[in-house]
Amino acid sequence: MAKQQSDSQRSQPSARRIVGFSLPPALAAEVKMEAARRGVSLRSLFAEMWALYQNNTKRSAQRGKD
Repeated sequence: MAKQQSDSQRSQPSARRIVGFSLPPALAAEVKMEAARRGVSLRSLFAEMWALYQNNTKRSAQRGKD
């Protein structure tokens, strides 16, 4: 029998949440091929993409203030 997590266990920083979204088939295939080419998981590829997005967004905001 599977043990359910308590609310406190689910809110820990190391806990994970499932984030689901759908992509057009061609884009999904392209993303999967890129992850395979790099030898990383889709999760790792998404984390890298998100970090780059955040970094670029912060830079754009800084340029707007100058």
